[in-house]
Amino acid sequence: MRGRAWRNAFAIGLALSCAAAAAAEDAKPHEKMLAFLPATPGARACYARSYDAKHLAEHPRQRVTALTFLLRVVGYDESGDHWVLDPAGKYERVDYQFALSATRRGEKALTTSGYCPDDPNALCIRECDGGGVTLETIAGSQALTIRLNDGGVRMGACDEGKQIWLRPGADDKSFRVEKVAVEQCAALEKSEFGK
Repeated sequence: MRGRAWRNAFAIGLALSCAAAAAAEDAKPHEKMLAFLPATPGARACYARSYDAKHLAEHPRQRVTALTFLLRVVGYDESGDHWVLDPAGKYERVDYQFALSATRRGEKALTTSGYCPDDPNALCIRECDGGGVTLETIAGSQALTIRLNDGGVRMGACDEGKQIWLRPGADDKSFRVEKVAVEQCAALEKSEFGK
């Protein structure tokens, strides 16, 4: 009797393991990011918003006056060292990259960039322990919400001596941005990625 129970438990465990492995194979890399942009090298989407005087008067504790957000897909060659932006080019895997420009009251625009790992929360992070943002779709529109992580996101270079952070504040936790022509992000893309 004990032998039969052990065999049944083993068979059930084996079946569950096979089902989990099959589900893992069916999962698409960057599945959450597909809601924003197809996983095709060279694909880009640009979002922006400039808050008007009326909005800022209604939200006096909001420091951010304008935001521009670029999301793009790059392929990586076999070595993982070179970006491929041509969808017909040879690449081994794809990755999502982002660039962000934010202007705060009385300040010049600050920029940052990073990558969006395969994460169930549509997370985009800044290297150098630089925090990040999460992205959310807005039903019925092409707009998205950019939500700052609890610690915010580091703007500018990774230089420890010149740290500037965009941190969540009373009215600076999340931002609705509208999809705009990708050309509006060309200067941001060039300044952050050079390509």
